[in-house]
Amino acid sequence: MKGGHSTGSEEAPIRKLGEQVVYRNQFTAVYVDSIAFADGSADSYLRIVESQGRPGVAMLAISNSQVALVRTYRYPLASWEWAVPRGYAHGDDARMSARAELAEELGQEPYHLTAIGTVTPNSGLLASRVELFLARYATPVSHPADRKEVADVKWINIKKLYSEIASGQIKDAFTLSAVICAQARGLIEL
Repeated sequence: MKGGHSTGSEEAPIRKLGEQVVYRNQFTAVYVDSIAFADGSADSYLRIVESQGRPGVAMLAISNSQVALVRTYRYPLASWEWAVPRGYAHGDDARMSARAELAEELGQEPYHLTAIGTVTPNSGLLASRVELFLARYATPVSHPADRKEVADVKWINIKKLYSEIASGQIKDAFTLSAVICAQARGLIEL
């Protein structure tokens, strides 16, 4: 390994010896894996696989210079959160999943969808990746099909979004990732 970057060709320092499913539902499977380190010592790792290993999606929806945020109650955090629309895989095609989630959470599919990156949300525990998209809308839409999940939709300008990120009001990892990926590609600016 040179300069701290992996070339991808060196042998993995951890080898899976076996796996045991300890919980499974329609969205997630939890495994306890028996593993061996390079020095021969053994241990176990907890691993969570979402959507049978298919990628989730998160979308930065934009209409002119306005960004859509959805308000959802995040049960694990026991709090409300404003964030970009997101969701589990609806199949093997991440683009199809993104369009379906936008239709559910905003009430309409975008007229244009651009892939802007991939994020691994918690690679120490989750065996998952989330595909990020920039979704373009001609006009803001706010008609969620699933009111059990999405309590409200708001469209704010990008400057206000940055302000809410800087003040800590927006802390959702998918929102932060989508914003930085879109900005790094020159698709949005302050």
